[in-house]
Amino acid sequence: MQLQSDDVLMRVLNAIHWDLAVPRYRLKVEVADGWVTMSGQVDLPYQRSCAESDARNVPGVIGVINHIRLAQRDAEASSVSRH
Repeated sequence: MQLQSDDVLMRVLNAIHWDLAVPRYRLKVEVADGWVTMSGQVDLPYQRSCAESDARNVPGVIGVINHIRLAQRDAEASSVSRH
């Protein structure tokens, strides 16, 4: 199954590479038995959903586990640190 997982991984990485909305250098992608696990951090919610959609559309993907987090904005970070 490793060969198939490697093939799916390369296809998912390629799909993310060509999606300009997704900051690919900030994501980690793993594949096991057709299940894609994505992690990392993005700035906007649509970047998170675009990355998941890219992975779901790859042949051989059974499902996607999306652990991509949204980055905390500077204004929110400063207000939290004041309390």
